[in-house]
Amino acid sequence: MKLQTVEKDGRMIVDMGQNHTLGNLVRKAVWETDGEAAYDKGHPLGDESNLIIESDNPEEVLQEAVEQAREWLDELESEL
Repeated sequence: MKLQTVEKDGRMIVDMGQNHTLGNLVRKAVWETDGEAAYDKGHPLGDESNLIIESDNPEEVLQEAVEQAREWLDELESEL
């Protein structure tokens, strides 16, 4: 999955396309790893969907969040 990112004012904005489920999962994972993140799906009729991560090193925070989400999914898979 290729994501477009923009860094601005200590924030990384990740264009999630219209994948609201994945955006919210990663946002929650950022919170679980003590990071700061928000998710903006824009106007209800639009196709915007952005994950916003605020940190001195947003790439590292995003990587930790992805690892956390993988752990959750692995745990879910083992429960099935």
